[in-house]
This record gives sequence, C-alpha cells and structure tokens, in this order.
Amino acid sequence: MQVENSVRPFFVTREELTEWTHRPHQHNFFELVYIEKGSGKQCINHSLIPFAQDNIFLLPPYDCHWFELAEPATFIFIRFNALFFRKDSMQMMDYTEWFQHLHYILSSYNRQPGDIIHNTSDKHMLISLIRGIYDEYTNKRAQSDSIIRAHMFALLNILRRNFEQTFKSEHQSGDKQVNDILQYIQFNLFDNEKLRVESLAAQFNLSPKYVSEYFRKKTGENLKEYILKSRVNVAQSRLQHSDQSAKEIAYELGFTDASHMAKVIRKYYPPETTCTSKVGV
Repeated sequence: MQVENSVRPFFVTREELTEWTHRPHQHNFFELVYIEKGSGKQCINHSLIPFAQDNIFLLPPYDCHWFELAEPATFIFIRFNALFFRKDSMQMMDYTEWFQHLHYILSSYNRQPGDIIHNTSDKHMLISLIRGIYDEYTNKRAQSDSIIRAHMFALLNILRRNFEQTFKSEHQSGDKQVNDILQYIQFNLFDNEKLRVESLAAQFNLSPKYVSEYFRKKTGENLKEYILKSRVNVAQSRLQHSDQSAKEIAYELGFTDASHMAKVIRKYYPPETTCTSKVGV
C-alpha cells in the first residue's frame, strides 16, 4: 500500500475530476474532504459508501482510501497535522496541547466511513469555514495564517461536538450521569490522572469508594476493564491502519512496551484478528 507523506503541516487544494486516477493509498496526516459537487462512492478501509454533493469526510492518518466517481466531481482537500497547531508566526496562539487531546478523538471516533455531519446548522457552518479556509489559503492576504488557524480551530471543534453527540446517541442507557461518565472516559482516555478513581469521583460528585461499584451497576462492566478495553481498541486500530511500529504505538498509548501491549491486545482479540506483523514485534 502506498503511503503518501507530507512535509508541510498544512495544505489545501481544490480538484475538479472526471475520474479518480489516484491509486488506493494512505497518508501520514489528517485529510478533510469536502464534496463541492458530484457523486459516487468513497472506499475507506475496504468499505464502499455513497457520497454526494456537500458531504464532508474526515480521513485519519493511515486509513486506506480512494473514490469512485459516478459523474464529474469537485473536491476541496484540507490536509493537516499536529505541527500546524503550534504557535504561529505572529506568536499569537498556540493550539498544541488542545490538538494533542483532540487527536485521539479524531483518530478513535471517526472509524465509520461516510458523511460525518448530520446536523444541518453545523453542516452549513462547516461548509462556510472550509470555503473561507480555501479562499484565505489561495489568496494569501495579510493575517491569512492566523485567520486560517482560527477557522481550523472552529471547524475541528464543530467536528468534536458532532462526534460527542454521535457517541451519546450510541450509548444511551437512560441514565444521564453514566452517559456523562462514559463520554468523560472516552475523551480523556489517555490521561491517567483524569481517570483515577479519585478524579472521577470528584468530577461526578461520587464517593471514591463507590465509583467502581456504581459504574458496574449501571453498565455491567468493570471500570478498569472498560478503560483498558477502550485503550486496546485504539491500539488495535493503530496496528491495523498505520505504518507505526508496535514499539512506537505502545509508547504513545502508555503501555509499558510492545510486548505488554501485545499481551493485553491478545486478551481481547483472538490471534487471527490481530495485526500479527506488528503485535509480535
């Protein structure tokens, strides 16, 4: 599989195509795709999903993808990575910490192919932001860099809001507090301090001695087991869909080493379902 790399932290392009000539590929950056016009099918990780005008896709790093066009189509592609969110040339804003946190959300929750925005108001705002970004990037006016970064900050926060809403709708238990706890865990999945029992208790006004029992009663799952399984799901996804080594993934996700990560993954996934070329490293 061809991996497309980019040394630029941010790049925007608009392409009018009568056919898709790019080979199926992966890339080492996030790619936001806006369908300005046209229709066809998007293939991501071997799933084919129809696309149409005004659809918006977010492709995390190392997802395999391509498009099949049913008619001429126009795409706006916005490619970005973490370097783009460091302090800008004017030394005005540094979004590094914010994006590091958001990176897990963008990578972990957008696993389903297809249009990512179902709220009409949010869709209109995103389209406006995308077109504004393209205009600023193309025309390079004064303060364009800072304006583009502000647009991207708003755009990604809208995506986050939609991912949060989708997560809530898929995890309805009838109990608002336990839904809030599930969401809190997922969006702080790699922050050990925030996931300590004492921190969870303080966040949700529970007794530290009661948090684990409360979670088990409401969800039927052990709290520590749920957190570990959620982390394993992210690790498994990285192993399957990235060119990172198991050692690199284990370090980034907080496992002791690659062997420890492999052992934990095998607890939840049968050996035949794991990415054995990396898990065994």
